[in-house]
Amino acid sequence: MKNYLDIINFRHACKIFDDTKKIKSEDFDFILEAGRVSPSSTGLEQWDFVVVQNPALREKIRKVSWDQPQITTCSHLVIILAKISDIKSDSKYVADMINRRPDKTPQEHEARVNFYKNFITENFKDDDELLFQWSHEQCMYPAINMMNAAASLGIDSCPIEGFEREEVGKLLNIDPKKHRVAIAIPFGYRLNEQPVKYRRTMNDVVTWIN
Repeated sequence: MKNYLDIINFRHACKIFDDTKKIKSEDFDFILEAGRVSPSSTGLEQWDFVVVQNPALREKIRKVSWDQPQITTCSHLVIILAKISDIKSDSKYVADMINRRPDKTPQEHEARVNFYKNFITENFKDDDELLFQWSHEQCMYPAINMMNAAASLGIDSCPIEGFEREEVGKLLNIDPKKHRVAIAIPFGYRLNEQPVKYRRTMNDVVTWIN
């Protein structure tokens, strides 16, 4: 197993992939699994993944993604969708997520139901824009986990939010009341050498309060 910092330093925003190299299915399953088991606020898993392999559809997505070549040159393209209607307080999805955890007593189950209802209603008021903001934030967890999982296998990636969100959603036939596109992540193998990575120093980043 690679040192974790080596994995993080290997990962960079790959701007163009070698389109002759494809990721093995078992390796891509590993990447998806890293995303699936990611943490989420209140355990609601506010995401769904769409893997776009259709070349014609990728070309259309590229056109509304600032013509970025990663979209069409990558081996696998993952679009992470942020949930909207599913995470409203009275949704079947929320009820199912609660019910999958066996509670010891009816009182404990009722307390869990009330917690979710109050948490979502008080913080997000079942408002689509507020819920999307929350879901979008949660989608970054599986995004990071998938990119680091890929890096552990020597596979490159590039987080992309440079796209016309509504247009990509239309191309994927996404109901905007149910989902919105959070982030696109192409995976594959770099065509060019990794550029120098620039980061602030530890002293500049960290403040200690003792």
